Amino acid sequence: MARVTLNIAKVYDDGFIDNIEKTKYFQLHKNATSRTDLYCFAIALCEMEGKEPTTISTVGATKSIVRTEFLTNVEPLLSCLYYDKVLKDNPDGIDNICNRDEVYNLAEKCANTGFGILKEYTEHLDEEALFYKLIGYMDKKYEEIKDELGSIV
Repeated sequence: MARVTLNIAKVYDDGFIDNIEKTKYFQLHKNATSRTDLYCFAIALCEMEGKEPTTISTVGATKSIVRTEFLTNVEPLLSCLYYDKVLKDNPDGIDNICNRDEVYNLAEKCANTGFGILKEYTEHLDEEALFYKLIGYMDKKYEEIKDELGSIV
């Protein structure tokens, strides 16, 4: 049976997600950001910090946060993540990119690692510092690819 939801560790949902709702930290609360976008932001933080995705069971009990039916706009992003992390060095397994359960499992691992990072940020970084941290990361990535971009244009 296909997955219906992506999960978050309860320790994140019951604690700091409630705090994000109260403080409106970095405009990540429900009135400003969908849960799907928050989930993708957490995945991006995992990638930005270069953390290895951890199995969700290592953080304890889980709770649903995003229904898979709301992922239509981010399916390509999740497939790219799966390709980069799993298939890039294993092209023989390319058919697995169609296995949504595998793609969702990886997304869930990355997101929960990212939620751990976001929890640390909410405790130690003010919003302005986070903003500049994200800008710095984008600048670094641009420097890594600018020569490649110049040859395309």
